[in-house]
Amino acid sequence: MTTLKTWKEKPTELEVQNVVEDFFAYLKKGELENAKNIVDHSYDDWDESIHVIWRDHYLIHESAKDESFEGKEWLHNLEWLNNLGILDDFVWAEENDRNFRYFDVSVTYLGEPSGFAAQFYLVKDDNHYFVKRDLIDMA
Repeated sequence: MTTLKTWKEKPTELEVQNVVEDFFAYLKKGELENAKNIVDHSYDDWDESIHVIWRDHYLIHESAKDESFEGKEWLHNLEWLNNLGILDDFVWAEENDRNFRYFDVSVTYLGEPSGFAAQFYLVKDDNHYFVKRDLIDMA
């Protein structure tokens, strides 16, 4: 099982981007727990976030018997995640008043930009640096 990736020293942008690429690689393979565990999360909305991605990507192209969150059709067959990806367009920005930097990356579905962006933060606490997922939603 994958665990939160941390660094004692400030990582390079490339090292942080590699963690996000790993996050999406796990998603693409349907390894939701590994994707969830490799980064921290701003909100306790993991299942809801996966459902939104399914609803706003998969359901545009396919039909579902039950589109509801509660029906969990989005969770029972994770093959749809094979079509999820990201562009190599990490856009970094500085946060001067806090102890972190953030960046966005464009989400793709079926190899095409989907209009969604994923936001991540490089966070420093007392002991180490780590990546934190924020929202994945319409850009």
